[in-house]
Amino acid sequence: MKDMLEHLTILREQISRCEELRDAAKSDKKRAFFERIVTSYKALVTELEASISKAAKG
Repeated sequence: MKDMLEHLTILREQISRCEELRDAAKSDKKRAFFERIVTSYKALVTELEASISKAAKG
């Protein structure tokens, strides 16, 4: 479980960095690219949180 928690932390840091890059992007294409990455990472975080919760219960 420790490895899953560590990966969760890494994903959250990556989300934060991608949001910064998205906000700083000068072109619509780059903003859209980083927004897609943020959306994907957030979906992964949700799945990982569910897996961690399930593992903790049993």
